[in-house]
Parts: sequence; C-alpha cells; structure tokens
Amino acid sequence: SGLRGGAVHLVQGGYEYCHYMQDRFDDDGWGCMYRSYQTVLSWFRLQHYTSLPIQTHEEIQRMLVKMGDKPDKFIGSKQWIGA
Repeated sequence: SGLRGGAVHLVQGGYEYCHYMQDRFDDDGWGCMYRSYQTVLSWFRLQHYTSLPIQTHEEIQRMLVKMGDKPDKFIGSKQWIGA
C-alpha cells in the first residue's frame, strides 16, 4: 500500500456507480465524496451485508451533523464533506 504497516485488500462483487447529476440532483463540483460513499454503500447492499437504502445527500449531511462532525448549518449546504 505504500504505507508502513499497511496492506492492500481487494473486494469482489457488483456495485452501482453513483455519479454527479444522478437522480436529477445537481451536485456538480461538490458532490464527489457523497457519490463515492453512495457507491461503496451500494456494494454492501449488493453483497447482502445490508438492506438499508442508499442515503441522499441530505440524509448524509444529517448523519454527519448527528455524529458531531458538522454544524447544524451544514444541512442543505453544497459544502464538500472531504475524504
């Protein structure tokens, strides 16, 4: 992995590629990590590790506020969430 003590792991299985402007939602220029998270979550769904629906941008924002990572004003914003 290039990281001391790190390891590379591969996974198999299908996933749904989530991308900008999907579902008629304009997240161009700020939604990359939201879409990456949705793509990873789709892999867990398709491997039957979870049956939870893929969260919307607002649901992801609400989750981040609830866990204390973001302030209340973050909900409904077009701010990046980082990686």
